[in-house]
Amino acid sequence: MQQIAQKQLDRLNALLESHVSSNDTFLKGRLGLIYYYFHLYKVTEKAALKHKAEDLLQQVFSNINSTIPTLIGAALSTGGAGLGFAVNSMYRQGLLEFEVDNEFERLDEYLFKTACDLISEDNTDFLHGALGVIHYFTERQRTTPQVACYLDTLVEKVCLNAVQEDAGCWFRNTLMRVDGEEVINFSMSHGLCGILLVLLNAYDTSAHRELIQKTVNGGIQFILKHKIDVDFSRNEYSFFPFMMKRGASEISAPNRMGWCYGDLNEVLLFYRAGKRFNDDSLLRLADLIGMQSMMRRDECATMVSTSCFCHGTAGLAQFCKTLYEERGLEIYREGYECWIEKTILLLDEELEKDAYAGKEGDMLEGVVGIAFTLLSYVTDMTLRWNKALLL
Repeated sequence: MQQIAQKQLDRLNALLESHVSSNDTFLKGRLGLIYYYFHLYKVTEKAALKHKAEDLLQQVFSNINSTIPTLIGAALSTGGAGLGFAVNSMYRQGLLEFEVDNEFERLDEYLFKTACDLISEDNTDFLHGALGVIHYFTERQRTTPQVACYLDTLVEKVCLNAVQEDAGCWFRNTLMRVDGEEVINFSMSHGLCGILLVLLNAYDTSAHRELIQKTVNGGIQFILKHKIDVDFSRNEYSFFPFMMKRGASEISAPNRMGWCYGDLNEVLLFYRAGKRFNDDSLLRLADLIGMQSMMRRDECATMVSTSCFCHGTAGLAQFCKTLYEERGLEIYREGYECWIEKTILLLDEELEKDAYAGKEGDMLEGVVGIAFTLLSYVTDMTLRWNKALLL
């Protein structure tokens, strides 16, 4: 199937080759394309790809000082954290020559101060708020003590900002409201799972390990308190809610399974926390829910109807690959192959209909995320581009 996947990847690369981005952002613009082209160069060793990525990066830096900048704010998705993460990642892999400490001193200071403000405003969003900045500082090349100081301060602020209840802890997110009302979000993309995974990533180098452990355990306790009884006879497959109003007496969840939302978010969190804190019961629960999730393959059980990364087959494929690397269970490898195959089949229909016209440079809902997934599939080389999305 690798040969078929390569043919589809070639088609996606042709689309990207003719695409002209209108902005510089990481998830929808030039930075995402740069990130992709450097990884494609790493696999193919085609010098033209490296030159293309370098030219695009020069455009990004030139636009920063323009009268109409296309990077706005601090977010991973559309702002400075996306710039920092992409450039730092490529520098650490030896794909880019860049004086990170000198060139990013002012950026780091800006991101730190802005993230402090975002936390105080309860903007804890991973993609669009403070947690994306913490994710950047966690992955940042640490050659100066200032970076570690920034990270430790932000980690402490986030942990102390958790809402503590008898059921555990959760985090407000001012960006996630339903009909103007505050909701508790459980997802990787915007909610509790993403926050706890970012904190776990920071654990090794943090001065606040005990606080991180307490917060992660409290968050997991909150998630487990809201576990749902599945009912196969009624086609109800999800174990955990996506979001809920605070104090709701009844909770439910759609069957959607994807990178952004769904039970695999919790499975990954449980694996990483279980291994980090030696909790075998959490690992066994993750095995149970993960294996059940691997049986969900049709549209009714997953609500998956597209090949995109965010909530489609490509994201599920890469998620299965990550879970296989985490736990080594054969059922995850089989799931990986299954969702890769579904991605290939869906692409035949989607590309025929120009389904991604205008979304070529979109990492989560367009071509870039799908191309990344297929690139990892067709090469034996270990690629870690997915760390950007917590996988």
